[in-house]
Amino acid sequence: MKGLLIWLLIFNNIAAAAQDFTDYPYVDRKVLQILPESTYSTAAIAGYIQANFTTELQKLRAIYTWVTANIRYSKDSMYYRYWGDDPERKLSSVLKNRKGVCEDYATLFTKLVVKCGIPSFVVTGHTKISGSFNSTGHSWCAVYTNQEWLLCDPTWDEGFNGNARYFLMRPSDFIETHFPFDPLWQLLEHPVTHKEFRRGIAHAKKDTAVFHFADSANAFLQLDTLQQQEATARRLQQAGLDNESLQTWYAYNRMKIAIVYQENDMTLFNSSVGDLNKAKVLYNDFVQFRNNRFTPARPDEEIRQIFQSIDSLVLSAAAKADNIGKKGENYQYDTEALKDSLDVLAAKAQRQKDFLKRYFVGSPEEREKLFDQ
Repeated sequence: MKGLLIWLLIFNNIAAAAQDFTDYPYVDRKVLQILPESTYSTAAIAGYIQANFTTELQKLRAIYTWVTANIRYSKDSMYYRYWGDDPERKLSSVLKNRKGVCEDYATLFTKLVVKCGIPSFVVTGHTKISGSFNSTGHSWCAVYTNQEWLLCDPTWDEGFNGNARYFLMRPSDFIETHFPFDPLWQLLEHPVTHKEFRRGIAHAKKDTAVFHFADSANAFLQLDTLQQQEATARRLQQAGLDNESLQTWYAYNRMKIAIVYQENDMTLFNSSVGDLNKAKVLYNDFVQFRNNRFTPARPDEEIRQIFQSIDSLVLSAAAKADNIGKKGENYQYDTEALKDSLDVLAAKAQRQKDFLKRYFVGSPEEREKLFDQ
């Protein structure tokens, strides 16, 4: 009896695991039953998938099926898509029109996967079509599930018919047709070079150093956008920019980094100016208070606090101004004029603090005389 129970447990576990891998038709039917009105936002689609599927594999399959079945590839979509910086608005445009290009497929798939709690990343690179190298850039997806990284290309399975050829492929197979610009996303212990990919070599020599891609990929996803772009640029340089395509992608990546630097500089400059203006308001209020001979009266500690706040704001503004242009050339913001304004205010504040030193140690009569000096 004990042996029978063990075999039943083994059989049930095998059956459960097999169902996860073989019940795709059920998942496909179920996800395509989602009501149309629930398919115009990533939050609504992800909510449906979360509510109707339990395992990661089921959720990934459901997302892949829905995207490839409902979005049509159309270069014309480039003309009416949203071109701003808000990714949700871009995806809203794709969902509204049900059309997109490879970047839209990959971004939509990845956004839905992440909203279902599964790590994923959009990868860009070159491909081979029917064995021929394609110099046009392409986008696909990396997914971390069941403690391993796998790859998907929803664009190449567009027009879903139940046969998902590029769903959760192993990196060793995927590299035969897809070459990421960033070597990290080959997800191989021995990455191949761009030249080898073009020549049809999909497996690098085993005597090359082992690349611990899993640790690197997981650490990469913990970085912010700027740090990811900087890490990508470093890897591109280390791998070698030996052709025009890689050089173009590297330049594009550097351009995105420069844009982030500029945005950071803008934030620093505006915040510095904001601190300066707050300090000016406090200073002018104090001058008015002094002109009124400190009436209505305030506690000495409250008066001291005014200049502690002014000093803090000036120091904060100066620190922000000093960091402008640290990571990229600053051609836009006049930090010298800003620093001059801070110096002028600091000097004025110091004169008032000198006045207060005498004021606080004086008798009532001596304090009154100070206002006339």
